[in-house]
Amino acid sequence: MMKLIGMKRKRNNEGNSHPAQALIELALVLPIVLLIILGAMDIGRMFFLKMSLVNAAREGSNYLALYPEDSENVYDVIKAEGENTFLNLTIDPLDDVSISGCCTHGLPVEVTVTKSIDLIFDSVLQAFGLIGGPVQLTGVVSMVVQ
Repeated sequence: MMKLIGMKRKRNNEGNSHPAQALIELALVLPIVLLIILGAMDIGRMFFLKMSLVNAAREGSNYLALYPEDSENVYDVIKAEGENTFLNLTIDPLDDVSISGCCTHGLPVEVTVTKSIDLIFDSVLQAFGLIGGPVQLTGVVSMVVQ
């Protein structure tokens, strides 16, 4: 057998990668990353809206607990609290607000504020059968009438 001394193997500086490999990897990974980012935005928006609905229900419940004889103005208090949020939440008193157990001293009054929202990926989630339409969020607060 013959030995080759002093001969080095030639190396390719480019390695084994193809020129468009990075572009293909980006095309495969980018949709998944965008889904995660936009999904996180939807979850954050739902959390913020849920807190706004609970705050509006709390203001209405607190108002009825302190002023049980003035039950007509509670809708204005709830609507004003919803409009004070960053989302400029519009609460319709006839459709979105329900009050139960109103205005008997010593008994609890419960205010429920409900709102439907559309998600960014609403149509995608509906296509996969994960949701059946807009997501409905509810804020419920109960306080004892003074």
